[in-house]
Parts: sequence; structure tokens; C-alpha cells
Amino acid sequence: MNKIKLLYDVFKTMKEKEAFDVNIKIDAAKGEEKVLSLSKEFITNTTTGESKAKINSEFNCDGKKVKHESNTEFNMQDCKHHKLNHHMGHHGRGCCGHGGIKAKLSKITFILNVLENLKAEEKDGISILSLNLKDIINEIKDQHKDLAEHHKNLHVKEMGDHHKHCEFIKALLCSENSNAELNIYINKNNEVEKIEVSAKGENSLNALVNFSW
Repeated sequence: MNKIKLLYDVFKTMKEKEAFDVNIKIDAAKGEEKVLSLSKEFITNTTTGESKAKINSEFNCDGKKVKHESNTEFNMQDCKHHKLNHHMGHHGRGCCGHGGIKAKLSKITFILNVLENLKAEEKDGISILSLNLKDIINEIKDQHKDLAEHHKNLHVKEMGDHHKHCEFIKALLCSENSNAELNIYINKNNEVEKIEVSAKGENSLNALVNFSW
């Protein structure tokens, strides 16, 4: 199976979608203790930007339990998260842009490494893209270690306490003992049906993203 052709067809198909209906479920544990349970339903119209999100989460950090529930309707074109991404992207270019051609070559090398390690197979009419994330995550850590603390502090400050579970997920995936795997399932119409991420080791993570078309 030609994985480059498959990726091209998938991105072309997804780009043409007028609506996304996504359901996300994440569970994480430290040892035997469950520390994170998150579910999110997200619907958005890519043309108008109109979106709806329903979030339920429970986070346990050092014995302190935090619960978050919300139902939100908003327009993605006016979403402050997009403004934050733009802000971080702008400052990221300011911080990283001085790397010049070496920095750009590092990014290209990283992308080529991902493509090289990406595996593609077909089972019962479903195409499956799989990737072991451990080496990829380590390479990202090495490339961005100087900016990691800055971005972490900015993220927590801007996004609020109920998004601290994002930092835990990052820490778990980047753990030396973590062995994370990514699987993407694609149907015959070149639509992504679901994405699975699992990490096993001292800590564990199971994440499932389902798409409805």
C-alpha cells in the first residue's frame, strides 16, 4: 500500500468536509490509580464556523480531584483559542526563527522520519496507519527542550486550571517509561473513522477519537 498516496487522499477528502462530528474519550492512570477521565463531543461547520462542544472531565492530581462539565456554543472564527494559537505561533516564530536553515532542515528531517516510520496496511476494507510514537516524541523533546517551560507556563496561564489535564497527557506521553502507539483507521471513502492512541508503562493512557460522517 502506498502510504503517501493514502495520506494525500485522506487530507484531500477531509479538507472538503463541511462538517465534523467528533467524539473523544481519554482515560489515564498512574500505576493503579486512575487520574484522568475525559469525554468530549464536538460538532463544527467548517463553512460558517458554528460549533458546539460538550465536555465532561475528572482529574485527580496529588489527591486533589477536579471536575469540569460544560456545554458551549461558539463560532470558531471568533474563538479565543484560535487567537491563542495565533499568539503562540507568532511568538514561536520569533523564538525559533533564529535557527535559520538548520531549524528548517530539522523540521523537514522530522517529517521525513515520521513518514519513514509510518506503517500502512489494509484489513477487511479498512486502511490502517500505525506509528510507534516513542522515538518521535523523544525527537520533539530534543528539538524543543529550550522552549518547553516557556510554552508550558503560557499554556497554563492562558487556558486555565481545567486544562491542566493537557499537561498531564503531555508528561505521560513524554515519560521515559512510556511506549505510545498511534493507529488511524480509514474507510474506503478516504474518511478517518477513528484514531487510537495508547501508552503503556509505569503510567497508562488510552485515547479514542471517533468521527461520524
